[in-house]
Parts: sequence; C-alpha cells; structure tokens
Amino acid sequence: MAQGSVLLADLNGRDLILALTRPGEPPRDHVTQPCASLAELEAALLTAVREIGFDNLIGAAVCAAGPEIDGAITITGTRFTVSLGWLRGLLRTPRVNLINDFTACALGAPRLAPDAMESVHDGVPARSSTIAVVGPNLGLGVACLAPLRVDGWLAVPSEGGHIDLAAGEPREVAIFERLRAVHGHVSAEHLLCQQGLGEIHALLARPDAAAFSPTNDNAVIDLCRSGDPIAVEAISIFSALLGAFVGDIALLYAARGGVYLNSPLMERIDGLLDREAFGRRFRDKGRMSAYLSAIPVYLTRGRCTLLGLSSLFTPSDLRYTTSEIAFLDC
Repeated sequence: MAQGSVLLADLNGRDLILALTRPGEPPRDHVTQPCASLAELEAALLTAVREIGFDNLIGAAVCAAGPEIDGAITITGTRFTVSLGWLRGLLRTPRVNLINDFTACALGAPRLAPDAMESVHDGVPARSSTIAVVGPNLGLGVACLAPLRVDGWLAVPSEGGHIDLAAGEPREVAIFERLRAVHGHVSAEHLLCQQGLGEIHALLARPDAAAFSPTNDNAVIDLCRSGDPIAVEAISIFSALLGAFVGDIALLYAARGGVYLNSPLMERIDGLLDREAFGRRFRDKGRMSAYLSAIPVYLTRGRCTLLGLSSLFTPSDLRYTTSEIAFLDC
C-alpha cells in the first residue's frame, strides 16, 4: 500500500508553480520559482521529488501554456518544449498527466471555494451546464468544462485566445488601427494580456507618437489606483474588450453554468475592473443579449490550475506503488 504524494506543476515559460498533495486532496501550499528552460524544470522537479523520495511518489500532473500535441507541449511564444515521455523518465513513473494550463483551470473551476469567487456579472448558473474559463495574463487562456451525462466533467482545451478581435466602440478604433500597423493581425491575445494592457495605455498616453513601447502593466494598475485619468481609461477599455470577448466565449460554449476569470493579472486588476463597461459589452450581442444577461461571470482567486491538476488523482490511486505498475512504452 503506497502512502505517498502526487506532484503538481504549472508552467508558463517564465515561472513554475509546484505543489505536493495526497491523491484526492486539494493542494494546501505551493511554491513559485523562475523557470524558463528544460534544465531549470528538471532541477526543480528532481529537487521536489527527492524531498519526499521517489518511492513515495504516486504520480504527477503537469500543465503548461500551449496546446498539447502528441504528448508534448511547446509553450506559446517560446522554444521550450516538455513531453510526456521525458517527464515519465525523469520522475520514474508512468503515472504522469500533461495537459494545457487552461484545461487544468477548467477542471479546477467547480472545486473553488465560494470565498474564492466574486461576481462581476450577476446571473444564475444553470444546473448541469457548460462552464467556461478565461484568463488574460502573459497570454490569453480559454477552455471549457462540459457535464457528462452520467457523472463528472469533460474538460475541452482551446486556443481561443488567438481568434480575431475587433473594435466595438469609437474610443477603440485608433488603438486597433495603430496595432494593425505594427502587428498586421490583431488577435484577442494581443490586447487581453499584460502587454496588451500596457500597449493600450501607451497609445492613449502618446496617440501621435511615431513609435511606442508598452507601459509596464503593474505601472498602469498603480497609476489607475492613484486616479490617473489615462490609466483609468486604459483599464476601462481593457474591461470593455474583455467583456466583449467573454460574451463571445459564453455564446461559443453555451456556458450557462457561468464564466470564470482566473489569472494573476485579473487578481491584480481586481476592484479596478470597469464592471459597467465589462457588462455592457458582455451583453451587447444583438438578439442574444437576453440569453447572456442570465449568465454569471466570476472573478476567481487562487491557483485554479493546481486544483484542476489535483482532480486527476483520487484516493484509489493510493492502492499501488510505482514499482507495482508496469512501465508504459514512452
């Protein structure tokens, strides 16, 4: 009978979040450390496992910011690739899950405690209905969770953050024109991320400048908190664009169970979110406005990814040690 732990890891190409927990239990603590290479990831994972001993490792669940293709994830915007076979060999166990980070986020959404959720658009979640998760941060994550007919959930990964985004109000037109001149194609992720918030602020601050560099997103948030009118407008535009995008995602997935916003950037924006602008654009979908009016949107706090990863193991996983399981063909 194994009496061990499972290793949980959330990787975005810049940072690594690690936690250890027992199968069937949510993680209680986690550590965050820099991690921008496979060598750094290897060192961090080995250090964590050696602390508990390889014989006490039940298995591992790892998520990363990018699409999972044939058992590997290359983190979006980097050359950093992690594979299922490599993880199994490193951790000396076949019991490894490798999934997209927002697939993990979706799995974690129903497990959030009520005090980790705050409504930013009132509504009543429909029972046994799809849930969507959206997270603007370094990029823009999107996933959904669909109820199964008998019991449980099916997580559906997505690369929806890369779909097109368009100006919806006059104040946004000049911003889109400038960004198209720079980037060509403007996706939702171009604006609904840390750099996007900084670019919106920079373009408002110097609308006639021939060139611009994004303002640091933390600086925009601090300026907004102090009442700076340009920063306030930047976050208002960001809020409106986010509301429009989240409304599209709610329609795409028929997410009548609610939409969850989960990311460090959203936690930092928190009460500065322009809820009127967000809600106005969320509902502004023509004949589907009434449909969207009933869908709740929640701002969530905490490591939703780790909760989701922990759900991939159950107490029954304690029955066998790693040495009792035939090693899979990696």
